[in-house]
Amino acid sequence: MTYYTEFGAEARKIMLQKKIRMVDVAKELGVSPTYVSEIFKGTREGRKQKPKIAEMLGMKSGCR
Repeated sequence: MTYYTEFGAEARKIMLQKKIRMVDVAKELGVSPTYVSEIFKGTREGRKQKPKIAEMLGMKSGCR
């Protein structure tokens, strides 16, 4: 089972609603889908990417 951080869970929820794939987010950021997944799980910090992901997905809570 995959466990996401609060940020990751919210991002995945929005992605599912908007039919955005992990690979699409990764491509936009110029990183691998694995790296994006690691940010969502909290195993990578993703300081530069989190704000970009939040903006891309229109997340209200921003990055945590």
